[in-house]
Amino acid sequence: MEILLTSLAAFVSTNVDDIFILILFYGNRTFKNREIITGQLLGISSLIVISLIGSLAGLFIDQPYMGILGMVPIYLGAKAIWRLFKKENDDHQTGNQKVEGKNHILTVAGVTIANGGDNIGIYVPLFASVTWTGKLTMVMVFLAMTFFWCATAKYLTKHPYVAKTVDKYGHLITPFVLVLLGIYILYESGTLKLLISK
Repeated sequence: MEILLTSLAAFVSTNVDDIFILILFYGNRTFKNREIITGQLLGISSLIVISLIGSLAGLFIDQPYMGILGMVPIYLGAKAIWRLFKKENDDHQTGNQKVEGKNHILTVAGVTIANGGDNIGIYVPLFASVTWTGKLTMVMVFLAMTFFWCATAKYLTKHPYVAKTVDKYGHLITPFVLVLLGIYILYESGTLKLLISK
């Protein structure tokens, strides 16, 4: 249950901005539903594979030391919180670009991967801190959530008020989720005990 909740938190916190990207694609009539879903799955799968490869360094480095990577989501979250207090505009590039050609699947996948720096930054230490069973569970949750994310974005294109609400408050919640996620990684990997003992 703990792995499930952590996986959900990791996916949601790193893909809030993807909702708005997907809304743009669903709002474009030239994109078909299956093209968007396939492209998003391809993009998320690529980010997962990159993160899994990155986490394999844990085979050669003790887990408590790999857990130090948990500082990455803490840093990302703290930086975003700092921006909130500084009242800076934290605008994200949403891939709102003119789409040309027929290969919409690669367009969706490309935008997802280009926007996935935070995914990799969080998934690598998260994968490194759990067993292979945990990794498999997380991958399954991430893929299932990708379908849910696409369905949610499609729903939001028909309900602009809901989209505006998520846009208004999503950036306020995400930084705190990232910090908590980083703390969880430090705790789960034994890094906190290592730091305290030193």
